[in-house]
Amino acid sequence: MPAIPLKVTRPPASDAADPVPDAAKPLFRGTGDTDYVCGNCGAVIALGMGPTQRVPFGSAVCSACGAENEFPSSLAS
Repeated sequence: MPAIPLKVTRPPASDAADPVPDAAKPLFRGTGDTDYVCGNCGAVIALGMGPTQRVPFGSAVCSACGAENEFPSSLAS
């Protein structure tokens, strides 16, 4: 599966705990083969997105590290 890093628009707080990308759950799940990952820590934010699938937001906060990530316009609805 290809993994595409998202653009970080706000870094995590400096006093945030160490991120645990493997323990974080994806915010979105699709039926395709492309994963979109946090541009800061690499945790999966949108898992298995297909070419016609969209997410309902333009950005999301990573559950592993707290960084705000921006989805590409082709993925955001």
